[in-house]
Amino acid sequence: MISLLVVSSPRFGVGVEVGILGYELFLKETVGNKKNQTPGWDLQSSPVGLDFQNLSYLNRISGQSMFVGLKDKNKRDQFVWDLEIQLTTGKETGLRPFYLGKNNYIGYETSKFLFGVGRREHKFRPRSFQTSFDGGEGVFLEFQPQTNLILQFFLWDQYSGSLLLDKDRFHSILPQSQKQKPDRLEEVDSGENKRSHHRRHSFGLVYGDYLNLRLGIQYMELGSWGRHVKDSPRETKVLGADGDSLLNGNLGFGWDLYFLEVQFDFLWAKGNDRTSSKITNSPGSIPISGEAIQWAAELQFGGFLVRSSHFLSDREERNSKNQIIRDGYVSFGSHPGQTPYISQIFRVFPSSAVTDSGYDKNFALIDGKCFGYLSELILQFAYRQFVGKIVGNYFLPYKVGGASDGRISFQKREFEAFFIAEGLLELSLKEESSFELGIGFSQIFLPESIGIKSNFGYVFGKLEL
Repeated sequence: MISLLVVSSPRFGVGVEVGILGYELFLKETVGNKKNQTPGWDLQSSPVGLDFQNLSYLNRISGQSMFVGLKDKNKRDQFVWDLEIQLTTGKETGLRPFYLGKNNYIGYETSKFLFGVGRREHKFRPRSFQTSFDGGEGVFLEFQPQTNLILQFFLWDQYSGSLLLDKDRFHSILPQSQKQKPDRLEEVDSGENKRSHHRRHSFGLVYGDYLNLRLGIQYMELGSWGRHVKDSPRETKVLGADGDSLLNGNLGFGWDLYFLEVQFDFLWAKGNDRTSSKITNSPGSIPISGEAIQWAAELQFGGFLVRSSHFLSDREERNSKNQIIRDGYVSFGSHPGQTPYISQIFRVFPSSAVTDSGYDKNFALIDGKCFGYLSELILQFAYRQFVGKIVGNYFLPYKVGGASDGRISFQKREFEAFFIAEGLLELSLKEESSFELGIGFSQIFLPESIGIKSNFGYVFGKLEL
């Protein structure tokens, strides 16, 4: 991103941001002689995945995307606004027409209340991963009875996956390279990403300063939004919904000292999913009841920073006939990781998830939503204007198939024999918040039985005046 930020008067200033992102993807598929170590897994959960898996090729993709952004955060009397939006160059880049920032709202504020309309970041969500994000898009109310207590009420949230530009800019690179049968890809997208009633209501609180407690509860109507779901037309017409719903909660704490930060959260989900799947114990409906944990520790001393983040979900409960009795944890918001392959290009989530494509779970390398363990390690060094960062992501899925009690497991024998890992190196020059210019390199590590070798590079920068 080469960005230009022009601000007029401090009271009525509007920031204008113009940016471009350049990237190059090198992907090679090889035919391996290794025994298949990934039973039940496919490269992609759509028919296009079969073409991708059976055709060996050498592929190199280069491109760039541009955007124009508007930013402004200000207050006049009791009327406040925090606006951030990026307009992109169009569908040919694979990006959406526009992206909202973490906050994009207008509101009315008093000494203790804030009532607003637009996108507002959830302050009560887990903080273990640096780039994870969730926010409401609709009508919200905040109450701050004292300086160290914040209560958030999201009265109406038209949930759309909480997409950000920096979490979606590389998502469409790999699917766009599948030129064999583009009509089939369009057919899959139009048929599976059905949108219906997916309203969400949320409540959360954050209490404390350097030692804080957070609590959040979110309720959403799933409807027919996502892959393999099924709506009841009669109940939907009469009641406005057919009972497909999800209740998601988190309880955690954070301890933030000058040089040390510790985060821990317990997460849970309960609900019901009417599905068209034929591998369920009770055809037509699957109860959802799952848990997950997140934790992180960060140590910062001078210009050195080390952060270790972890996510571990439970899994679906299956009987001896391999039929699903109960589904596991379901997450909201953006992907927690920040390396481009795992979080965007392949986009493998460590649990079932409700994303911009709806509620989904599958065992696939591309757009996979499957239960398992995700860890992230960050090593960062800053000296004057130079910043160097190394990020490693490691994903280990639970075993596919066979009986399962559906609980969180810490035993290695309960996980697959293979893993998906990625290493990222990023080097940049940075002058406070006014200037930044850098490059990034990423390498994906996959089992030989999958037969893919790939690396990725990009350039970015920012100039603010």
